[in-house]
This record gives sequence, structure tokens and C-alpha cells, in this order.
Amino acid sequence: MNKQPASTMNYKEVLAELEEVYQNARPYMSPKCRVCKVCNSLNCKMIPTERSGSAIRNYEKLQQIKIRYDTIYEGGDGTEIDTSLEWLGHRFRAPVMSGAYGHVSSFNPSTHFAGDYEFTQALLEGMERAGCFGWTPDTMGEGAYSEPLRCLKEHGGVGIPAIKSWEPEVIKEKIRMAEDAGVMAIGHDVDCVGLAYLSVNGKAKTYPKSAGQLKEIFSITDKPFILKGIMTARGALKALEAGAWGIVISNHAGNTMDQSMATVEVLQEIKEAVGDKLKLIIDGGIRHGEDVYKMLALGADACLIGRPYIIVAEGMEARGVELYTQKIIWELQNAMRMSGCRTLKDITRDHIVITKQF
Repeated sequence: MNKQPASTMNYKEVLAELEEVYQNARPYMSPKCRVCKVCNSLNCKMIPTERSGSAIRNYEKLQQIKIRYDTIYEGGDGTEIDTSLEWLGHRFRAPVMSGAYGHVSSFNPSTHFAGDYEFTQALLEGMERAGCFGWTPDTMGEGAYSEPLRCLKEHGGVGIPAIKSWEPEVIKEKIRMAEDAGVMAIGHDVDCVGLAYLSVNGKAKTYPKSAGQLKEIFSITDKPFILKGIMTARGALKALEAGAWGIVISNHAGNTMDQSMATVEVLQEIKEAVGDKLKLIIDGGIRHGEDVYKMLALGADACLIGRPYIIVAEGMEARGVELYTQKIIWELQNAMRMSGCRTLKDITRDHIVITKQF
């Protein structure tokens, strides 16, 4: 059955079809995920830390930031609100990306996807339909990096593979594979060293790298590279020293430590340290277009969303991904309209209030 593009639907229509997506997803997400109405990590079994403290904090701290109204200005019918982002030779409809997830059957044993290629296909196709793009994963196992990367190549390389912190020669080989796929940039997951299956007592070994080591590793490519897992100004400055094009401010969705700061708590500090010298992407508890707005107001250039995309992909494959992304875009557009912001550059710190609870 052919359905109309999500971009031509109104907000209520998108939400109504998303309800069907969530209903479809529940049996496939069980038993680790209940497809809660609010994905706040409070009852989530997808977080491997004992108390899910960092994941919960990511969400809660975002809710302690509020947006100021500014509705007296010369405006139009809403079509003048421009959420577009120009990056790496491409123009995207919004500063929103889907996160990198691999080994879908390990974190989601009831999945209906045959494997990582099929799962990645749903994500990338849905993001493409919505005018945005996604990241692809790297983890243990045969094909865990190459199969999603093959899918990314079939989508013209419009996306970013996230390479784990393996031995330098392994990373270099995966960089060459990414180049062959024609990707627009290469990600490197520096905080993966804290994941349960990759940490000090994990089944596979990953290694922290110095700024000098990272600079040497990525010297083999002309592709821009992005370091994911930066949570301090000091770390951001090291990324700059390594020659990174950008960073992802991330605590790996709260998966690597139980008691880290929320990503939104460290965003301003990092922005003040590096200014416009690095592109700042951020993840962590982003569930609504207004959450994207808040992150942009505090200095981020774009946002990465993780677990919700697993749910909507299970619920209706590419269509679910397209609908969810359109929901985020509508909500961002509405927040911009209600605060007098015509473009992303207009979203500044004075448009939000950080409450006393923060």
C-alpha cells in the first residue's frame, strides 16, 4: 500500500500513524523494551548499567530547560521557517541523525529483521525519505561493520560509519573500507571502551588512544572525521588537537557509566572551549523536536537520536523511521515559529531558560 510522504502530512496525522507503528513494535521489542509512551529510561532493560543513572539523567536534565515564547514578529504561514542544515556537500531538511546500532538480534532478541543489513536498510531509507541521514555501526562479529557499510554505499555514502577503538591497523583497514563506500565523513567511537562487551573484562578488546595516536591513524584519509564520546572541554580540545572535523558529545546513551553527567550539562562548557572550531553533534535523551531546539540553543550544530529509531524501525521499517523523523521536524519548526526563529542560526541561548532544578 502506497502511503503519502510524511512531509505532506500534518502533525496530528503523523502522530496517529506513529501510534500504529508503536503497537506493531511492541512484540518485536519485548522483553527488553516496553515501547513506553515516554522513552525516559526509567524502566528500560536496554541500558546495561546496573541503575541506568546516566541514561535517566540525560532525559531529566533536558526537561529542566524551557523555551521562551516570542510571537510578535513579522512572519508568514510557517513555510518561511527553515530547519535545513548544509553539511559536507549536502543539504538536509533538519539537523537530526539516526544513531549507529549493530547486532540488532543481540540487544533485541525478538527482532523481525533478518540481520544488520536489513535493519540498516530500514534506517537509512527512512532517513533519506525524511531528508536526513544516519550513522552505521561497528561491533564484534563477521559482517557487523561491512554489512551496514555495504548498505550505506548503496545509499550513495550519505551517512557516517562509526568505527570502534580497535587496534590502530584494524581501524585503518576500516577507514579504507569506508573510503571505498564513498562516505561523506568517518566517525570514531572513542567511548566504546566502557561498553560491557568491549571494556576491561569484555569479550573483545578496545583501547583508548591519545590525540597523537588518533592524528596518526586518521592521517591516512582525506575524509573529515568525527570523534564520538566526548564529555569535557578538555576532551574536546584533545579532539581538536587530533585534527577532528567534529565531535559527538555523548555518554553512549548512558551505556558506559552509571553516574556520568548528562550530555546537555556539559554542552555549554564544550562550546565555550572550542567555539566554531569543531562541529558539535550531541545525543542523550533527545525525544522531541523541542529537545533538538534546546540543544541548538546551547551551542550544538546537530542532534543524534538512538533508541527511538530502533522502535520505529521494528514497528514499520523505513516508513516508521520516516514518520518519526517528520515528527521531530514538525516539533522543531513549531518551536522555532513560537519563539520567532526563522533559521537554525536564530536559535540562541536567550531563547531558553535553565530552571533552578538543573
